[in-house]
Parts: sequence; C-alpha cells; structure tokens
Amino acid sequence: MRKLILCIDRDDDIGTKTGLNTPLIGRKEMLDAAVKLGLKDPEDSDTNSIFSAISTYDEMKKKGDDVEVAAVCGSTQIGWKSDEALAAEVDKVLKKVKPDTTIIVSDGAEDEYITPIITSKVDISHVKNVHVKQIKSVENFYYMVVKSLQEEKTKRKVLFPISLALLVYGFFTVLSLIGDIYYRGWGAIGGFSSFGVGIISFVLGIYVIGRIFELDRKLIKSYFDLKKAISTASVWLPFSIVAILIVLGSTQIGWDAIMELEDPSFFIAFLAFASNVIWWWIGAIFLHELGQVIDTYLKKGRIKKSFWAILFSLLALTFIFWGAFGYIRVMVGMEAANVLPMVAINITLGLLIGILGGITNTSFGEEDEEEDEDEDENEEEE
Repeated sequence: MRKLILCIDRDDDIGTKTGLNTPLIGRKEMLDAAVKLGLKDPEDSDTNSIFSAISTYDEMKKKGDDVEVAAVCGSTQIGWKSDEALAAEVDKVLKKVKPDTTIIVSDGAEDEYITPIITSKVDISHVKNVHVKQIKSVENFYYMVVKSLQEEKTKRKVLFPISLALLVYGFFTVLSLIGDIYYRGWGAIGGFSSFGVGIISFVLGIYVIGRIFELDRKLIKSYFDLKKAISTASVWLPFSIVAILIVLGSTQIGWDAIMELEDPSFFIAFLAFASNVIWWWIGAIFLHELGQVIDTYLKKGRIKKSFWAILFSLLALTFIFWGAFGYIRVMVGMEAANVLPMVAINITLGLLIGILGGITNTSFGEEDEEEDEDEDENEEEE
C-alpha cells in the first residue's frame, strides 16, 4: 500500500516567504523549504509542520513502507480562493504520487476546513497536529498574542474592523455633542463623560490604524520626500499646496452652508456640508494626482497609465455620491421631487464610468507594476 504524508499550508506561508513553487514533492524539496522558511521566519509554525512530516517520512521509510512526502499550499487570501488553490495542488500531488492512503500533517489551526477537501480526493488514515512546545507562563502567552497581532492577516481580519468601529464611533459621538452644544448650549449635555468616551475611542482608533498601516514610518518618509521635493523643485509640490488650499476653502463653503440652515439636525447638516464640498474635494485629489503624473513624466519620461483608472474612479465616486446625496435630500424635503431624473442620471453615469475605470485598471495595472519593479531593481543596483 502506497502512503502519502501530506503537509498542509492553507495560507501559503511556504510559497510567500520562501519564494518556492509549490506543491513540494520529495524529502529533498521539503527539507530545503523547511530550512528556507526557518531562516526567513523562525517563529512560523509551518516550519515545524514540515520537519514533522519529514520525521514521520523517515520513520515509515525505516520500517520499509512505500511512502512519499509532499507539501501543498493555498493562498494568502483565506477562504474559497485559498481552498481552491489548495485543492488544485492536492490534485497535482495525487496524480504524481498515486497514493492509496494519506497522513495529514498541519499545525491544527484550520483542520476543519482542510480535511473535507482531502477526503473528497483520497482516504485519510491519520491526522497529525503539530504544536510548538512553550513554557507555560504569562510572559510567553503575552508574547504569542503580540506576535499574532503583528501578522498581516491578523491585522486585516481582527484589528482593522475594531479600529474602524472605534474611530467612527468616537468621531460621530464627539461631532454630535459639538453640534448639540453649538445649537442648544451647554445644557444640551449632562456632563463631559460622553466627551471623554468619544475622544478616547477616536484616539484609540487612530492609534490602532496607525499601527496597522505603519503610518508613523510613512509619515517620516513623507517628511523626507517633502524635503527632497523642495530641494529639487518638484512639480507636484505646488499642485499639492493648491489642492490643500482647495480643501480648506471648500470646507469653509460647506460650513457656511450649515450656518444658513435653521436649527438643523446632525443628518441635515451633514447632507448640506457634503453636497457643497464633494466636487471640490474630488477635484483636489485629482489635482494632487495630476501633479505627481507631471512630475513623473518630467523625471522619468513616462506617464503611469493607471492615472486614467484613478481619474475614472474619482469621477465615478463623485457622480454616485452626488446622486445619492440628491436622492436623500429629496427624501428629507431639502429638494423638490423633480430632480429625481437627474439623480438617476448621475448614479447611472457614475456606474458606467466606474466600469470603464475597472477595465482601464485591469488593462494598465500590471504594466505599471512591472515598470515600478524595474525601477526598484535599478535603484537597488545604484
């Protein structure tokens, strides 16, 4: 009976971190992958899973069993996409090895998702979960939690939704309280405890988002980019300054529109503000992007084709939001019903422009990525 020891990596840490093409078949390929993964990330549990699979292979080989060892990977996009990639690699391994039964080796984190995929293709005689031995102490538990939260997939799935909820809750809480104080006086609130909760939530949300996207590092990089732009007289700098002035001026226009309302609710005030600033703000973003495109052309002699995709996306969002705001304004009595046909035209036009932008991005995005990679390689060589 031919047996297969199959190591499972659902989130493709092996392929992503080592750069190896998967599936891996054979002891030599598996050992090479384990060493590379261990050197790249010594704390990755998949390293231990690979070594465990190799160890099991050696034991069974000594007993004279007809056995082979392999590793299959999914995708960094956990879900149907990773499972689809995993199933395709399993098929390749089974076609080449032709086993009668399989032993599954994994870190045990996602066996409930992996096992049905394998059992639909081959018999499973055993499932081996590999757990790393640790000292059972509070310090090690804290360390494991912190390291887990530093993983990109954990940040995206766990921390980002939490931080976004904190940020939105804090922002609207504070904004609503400020509006109540402005229109109804300090007696509108019972105390400053609500301010404290809102501000703490808002600041905590900003902090967590900053850690997720490494905004501190990007802010420092932006500072040095600004210094370089000033010293080299880059074209994008004046464009960016004008864009900032447009945002500030249009914000004042939106505030004036709120002031013209008679005792408005927060929702009505938001509609009045957004309807007056949306075109200005989108125009400011476009002006900033245009400055970068002109600067890139003057320095490198080319224009990023993705600029047109950005332009289409901005226009699509503007028309859709403009139409949505118009519809809501009609529903709350701020506009007459005769503007509904124009609202429908705006939303339809936005959707069509969005589709065109998506096609453009698909067509030009890969070319820009290749050009950027070539530029990065040239800079590293220099």
